[in-house]
Amino acid sequence: MSRAFPRTTTDLRAALEAVGVQPQRRHGQNFLTDVQAVDAIVRDADVRPGDTVVEVGTGPGLLTHALAETGARVTTFDIDPGIQRVARSLADWPASVVFETLDVLETKTVLAPRFAAAFEPSATGAVLLVSNLPYNAATPIVLGVLGLPHPPARLVVMIQEEVADKMLAPFGSRTYGAPSVAVGLKAQGRILRRFGPQVFWPRPRVRSAVLELVPHRPSPLEVAEHVPFGAFVTAVFTRRRKMLPAALRAAVAGLGAEAARAAMEAQGLDPTVRPEAVAPADFLALWRHLRRDDPAVR
Repeated sequence: MSRAFPRTTTDLRAALEAVGVQPQRRHGQNFLTDVQAVDAIVRDADVRPGDTVVEVGTGPGLLTHALAETGARVTTFDIDPGIQRVARSLADWPASVVFETLDVLETKTVLAPRFAAAFEPSATGAVLLVSNLPYNAATPIVLGVLGLPHPPARLVVMIQEEVADKMLAPFGSRTYGAPSVAVGLKAQGRILRRFGPQVFWPRPRVRSAVLELVPHRPSPLEVAEHVPFGAFVTAVFTRRRKMLPAALRAAVAGLGAEAARAAMEAQGLDPTVRPEAVAPADFLALWRHLRRDDPAVR
């Protein structure tokens, strides 16, 4: 790249303010402007020449630039054409970087097909998701990517700390919920780093965490099962304070009390437990049992 990218917080802020850029709350924009944090994320992701990296949330391009410097091919998505034009203007980008202006969510829970296609396997290296995700869309993006027929080798994403903790929460804990079940089934995860608000502009009111997820291969879920199973678990956890038979009846239309208890007993589950005490694999076995008895169960 012939032009030096503005890699200090001061220079990057000045470049953005010079063109009148202001972060848009409606897009969940909190720009990552701390170069040390960005370089740490790239190191954590172990990006190598020849890898394919997908990024969500180009923002001003600081992370995009650092990813491109590794020699990887980078496809970066952003919903905001204005901020992406600014990012493109800040450097002479190589042909290995592709900018896509797109909402990566077609619906609240379904990935846009063009975004999903970016994760097709590569013959020359690993396919990775490395992003500072918009916090208002982080959970459906992560769960959607984990549910792809060919998920990336690794996801290394900056998200809200509380959300990261919930995704990795073990069953039996107070923060265990539907995202914990989905992530627990589909991937091995850990938190690599935690950051305060000072690495962003503007500063959010929450702390952030860098979450690494390595998808299980093969996935314990069939491709067609990801969405209906996720909807089932989400519905069960809307009644998390109830015992599981009652939560099941609320989640599955027409399910009677005896049928709910019988399904639990068939899986060796205590009918007095609450949803938060059920392991991810047991949820999957229970859901499949209910579907065998009634194919209308979603």
